[in-house]
Amino acid sequence: MFKIYRDLYRHRQSVMLMVRRDTLLRIKGTLLGPLWLLAQPLFLLLVYSFVFSGILKISFRPDGGSGDFALYLFAALMPFSALQDGLQQASSSLSNNRDLLLKTQMPAIVFPAIAAFGTLIQEVLGLVILVFAAWIMGYPPGKTLILLPALIALRLLLTFSLAPLVAILSVFIKDVGQVLPMIMMALFFTTPIIYPVEMIPQSFRPLIEGNPLTWLVEAYRSVILEQSWPVDNLLIVGLSAMIIMIVTGALFSRLQHRAKDFL
Repeated sequence: MFKIYRDLYRHRQSVMLMVRRDTLLRIKGTLLGPLWLLAQPLFLLLVYSFVFSGILKISFRPDGGSGDFALYLFAALMPFSALQDGLQQASSSLSNNRDLLLKTQMPAIVFPAIAAFGTLIQEVLGLVILVFAAWIMGYPPGKTLILLPALIALRLLLTFSLAPLVAILSVFIKDVGQVLPMIMMALFFTTPIIYPVEMIPQSFRPLIEGNPLTWLVEAYRSVILEQSWPVDNLLIVGLSAMIIMIVTGALFSRLQHRAKDFL
């Protein structure tokens, strides 16, 4: 099982080059070029602020100020969207790179890894916009921001731990590509993204608290908006990601050679 991760480490430069290539392909030929990477999260933040704060006057906290809901929503949406995007890209990563997989010595684990790591740039740019917007709207950055890189790394680890599972299952079960959006929608509503965790009835708490994403999005909010130190959240997300990575790694290692017959 650990061999696939050693193979991935040996091909780390190829992963970085292919992530860079995929990012450039997304903006190649567009009018704004690299500015699209900034424009998309900025547009989302403006829309959320206009709808939830300007029109609906919704606040995430009783003492929340103007724009409170939009900021809390955006802080949770950034890591969730990055994870969702990574898993969706991973679901087709092996079939889209069939020729490379069959005709070269490139290990299969490289391709879901590229899908997972390819989400990093967009998330970082979105978070830069969020921190700046939060500062303007009355949430000045505090010392807790030093934890933000650790949170991004944990989000990346969680995405990478799930990506090989989605990738390998998609080869054997074509329906995975159709089912995945529904699973992500279920995850979206069972993660406190559009509602505060305090609103969850006690009977549903085990379901919500058993979801590592709950701890992850709450940690993003704590670090960026509340200036608190979510140490427990970091430990829970990190431990969950490591357990998932071991399980999915073992499964991927067993199935990767058979997968070539199905591509």
